[in-house]
Amino acid sequence: MIMVTLCENNVNLLDKVSNWWVRIGGNMLDKSDAVSKVAFESVGRLFQEFDSKRMSRLAGDKLVDSENSLAIRSNWVSSMVDFVWKRRNALISRSLVLPVETFRTTVFPLVFSVKAVASGSVEVIRKLSKAGTGSGVNGSVVDSNAERLVGVSDVVTHLAPFLVSSLDPALIFEVGINMLYLADVPGGKPEWASQSIIAILTLWDRQEFSSARESIVRAVVTNLHLLDLHMQVSLFKKLLLMVRNLRAESDRMHALACICRTALCVDLFAKESVRRGQKPLAGTDIASLFEDARIRDDLNSARSKSLFREELVASLVESCFQLSLPLPEQKSSGMESRVIGALAYGTGYGALNWTEPALEVVEVCRPCVKWDCDGRTYAVDCYLKLLVRLCHIYDTRGGVKTIKDGASQDKILNETRLQNLQRELVKDLREVNTPRIHARLIWAIAEHINLEGLDPLLADDPDDPLNIIISNIHKVLFNVDSPANTSSRLQDVQAVLLSSQRLGSRNLRAGQLLSKELEEFRTNGLADSVNKHQCRLILQRIKYVQNHPDSRWTGVSEARGDYPFSHHKLTVQFYEAAAAQDRKLEGLVHRAILELWRPDPSELTILLTKGIDSPLLKLQPTAHTLTGSSDPCYVEAYHLADSGHGRITLHLKVLNLTELELDRVDIRVGLSGGLYFMDGSTQAVRQLRNLVSQDPVLSSVTLGVSHFERCALWVQVLYYPFYGRGAINDGDYAEEDQQIMKQKRSSRPELGEPVILRCQPYKIPLTELLLPHKISPVEFFRLWPSLPAVVEYTGTYIYEGSGFKATAAQQYGSSPFLGGLKSLSSKPFHKVCSHIIRTVAGFQLCYAAKTWYGGFLGMMIFGASEMSRNVDLGDETTTMICKFVVRASDASITKEIEADLQGWLDDLSDGGVEYMPEDEVKEAAAERLRISLERIALFKAAQPPPKTPKSDDEEEEEKEDDENKNENENDGDKKEPKEEGKKKKGTLSKLTAEEVEHMALQTAVLQEWHVLCKERSSTVN
Repeated sequence: MIMVTLCENNVNLLDKVSNWWVRIGGNMLDKSDAVSKVAFESVGRLFQEFDSKRMSRLAGDKLVDSENSLAIRSNWVSSMVDFVWKRRNALISRSLVLPVETFRTTVFPLVFSVKAVASGSVEVIRKLSKAGTGSGVNGSVVDSNAERLVGVSDVVTHLAPFLVSSLDPALIFEVGINMLYLADVPGGKPEWASQSIIAILTLWDRQEFSSARESIVRAVVTNLHLLDLHMQVSLFKKLLLMVRNLRAESDRMHALACICRTALCVDLFAKESVRRGQKPLAGTDIASLFEDARIRDDLNSARSKSLFREELVASLVESCFQLSLPLPEQKSSGMESRVIGALAYGTGYGALNWTEPALEVVEVCRPCVKWDCDGRTYAVDCYLKLLVRLCHIYDTRGGVKTIKDGASQDKILNETRLQNLQRELVKDLREVNTPRIHARLIWAIAEHINLEGLDPLLADDPDDPLNIIISNIHKVLFNVDSPANTSSRLQDVQAVLLSSQRLGSRNLRAGQLLSKELEEFRTNGLADSVNKHQCRLILQRIKYVQNHPDSRWTGVSEARGDYPFSHHKLTVQFYEAAAAQDRKLEGLVHRAILELWRPDPSELTILLTKGIDSPLLKLQPTAHTLTGSSDPCYVEAYHLADSGHGRITLHLKVLNLTELELDRVDIRVGLSGGLYFMDGSTQAVRQLRNLVSQDPVLSSVTLGVSHFERCALWVQVLYYPFYGRGAINDGDYAEEDQQIMKQKRSSRPELGEPVILRCQPYKIPLTELLLPHKISPVEFFRLWPSLPAVVEYTGTYIYEGSGFKATAAQQYGSSPFLGGLKSLSSKPFHKVCSHIIRTVAGFQLCYAAKTWYGGFLGMMIFGASEMSRNVDLGDETTTMICKFVVRASDASITKEIEADLQGWLDDLSDGGVEYMPEDEVKEAAAERLRISLERIALFKAAQPPPKTPKSDDEEEEEKEDDENKNENENDGDKKEPKEEGKKKKGTLSKLTAEEVEHMALQTAVLQEWHVLCKERSSTVN
């Protein structure tokens, strides 16, 4: 709030406001219901803003939260928490006598304060306030855990009756959510959570609460882990159907991620409990949890149009992969720690225990390989990726292990189940409806199936797994069933040919059958020249392996557990609506899974660990002076941006530099670019009165931004030095003349002629309209060629090549030749990756951003250092030439950048990089080449080749050469071929300059790589 900003610079005001909060706290116990309600609301709003980490807004802009303002907020919150905790019994009694419609306002302040004390988070707030030893209020410490638990129980006992007796759905929801909030504290009971969840679920069918169904499901699934195992199992199927019926994608995906994690938790927890001797609980395995008739129909229907089944399979599989990773550490107790504890208990901290629920997942989701999803493949790709990983872990190629091999009973059982699943998938090959999945499923099975375990007596049986695989390879190669598009067929044929080589090299009968298929495909018109050559090579390898069984490695390698296919497609090459839908689904699933399994640390955690260096603590923006040095009014300005609401607020400080008091000053603000005023006017006017000399006056203007465009604000200052003078002549009238006195009182003072000061335009940096976009390097480079709008330009800057500054930079691990681009770290770009070659002072940097309006912008910077011409003379500066390549999803983005390239570079580098036109780049390159050639020529002329003493044989050869020379002088026809022969024997390279430069760069990269490898090995040792 604006009060925080004012309190930062005024200690007296801070003391007054702190006393106000003490009085507001006391007013919660006031006799008047209205006063008590307002006090409860105020304290609740203070807690809510702090708890949700949302800073208050003024005129649409987010205030910059500094270290001092955070300390001030924390001080107020901790004092109110201590007050509510001490007076909780009185506040509970006061809330009970309030009107029912007012009771809702009392719930959150009580619950937040009690939980803050019981969970220990109030200590964190005190640390942030830096006032732990200041006042007695902040120094209160609860004596024992018992007292904390009693306080929580008192509040729960106070709230519980309202879950049953209240008729107001909003009150039931408010009380239920807050009781769930309390059930999470140390010592919380599952009964508190079960009461709340049952009460919240009763609202599902209430007509007046139908619009809040997303909130109901989100609240329940997020806190499902607080219930005991029986309750979780009994609610699971009902919740799954509720999630299926949610309309909003983000809510549905978050709820689905919670459901899938709960299913894994329940399965792992129940299995581990049985291992430890407890009685098994029915319905806790993955298959039972998802056995609802409607869910099973969705999974088993080949041509269902439901997207939910794809989301369910993808979420289940991605949750299994998250379970395979090390669980995040949880130092504090709370909601997440219970989930992590259950998962750790279930996996027993074992490396491979996650594979048991994963095996059930691939069994439950097996029908997905038959789906026809209108070309979408993401969900089935996820399934096959998990299947391949499990086949690799259990080594299904080698068959089922025995007790003699050291395998446990559980492992033997799991391997047997996986082998049976593979045979079922072989039968499903006949029913696959998506051509792309057909080839990928063949690869996944052929790569990992146990060929030695097949019955040789069934060699002629069409139901033999090997015969089924080869017949389906034939279908893909000859495109028998359904015509696949060109882009799919290229990859499908390659996958099948690779499977054929490995399958034929592993098994003699498979090699014989596949040789016939490949010979037939070679002579068919469907095979292009590349495929024909590839078939010839594969046939040679299969034949070689058949003749040399011990050299089987030439045709087959070990399975690595990697799934080499991707659902990604470059949209420029093969645009399909299905590919775009796949990418959208992948983004939703990944975001929901990562937010749940790997949440970003809270702002309080970051502030406590990083302190003053935290990125959350921002410095106030630099103010820019808009007026001249001799102007009577001094105006400086800075801006704050709110990307969430698409607004920019300009803050002005006006200072009267004259010795006179200015009665009136008008500030006019005009616009250019994509800015607009909220009220639709063409300009804003702020009237300032009575400007005392040297006394600053603050003013602000808030504007909306309609689209991505270079914007500027044009400020004009009008001050009236003759304001109020000359309205009526004050000399010749008697004061008793009532008419004149009345006219004088009723007349308005004249404005007089204004003095107009035209200020410099305040330009909004184009980078201000961008937001960092987190993206992986793989995704970035996949997306890069598909971005249609491109702009390329060159920039230069000077950096310290040697000397103290460069040495200091290298000592602290930073590259001195990146000096001109340092300010990029503070710009709204996500650094995707960087490749730096220190040996030749070159680099490649990749950045990703999005505009406020969703447009994607990718930027690559290629840097190459221009070495100093007179290095020997101690020149410490070096020129870096940077090639900037910007690609965007919309041409309007690059058009704005291209309109003012120097301005864009100034926005990026804060004036550190200078734009260099292309003709100047070519001229500079030609000049450098000319100077280099001149120096080489001078060097060669100055240093003749040294003469070495010759041996007798060399002298004889020289005499023979002289004789040949004399003969050639007489015979002109023979001279030319001799000279050509001599040129061929010369040692000068025929490589072009580009090839030499490329080879030098390769050598430098290899040298750098070896150095880094040595450094890594030394650090590891």
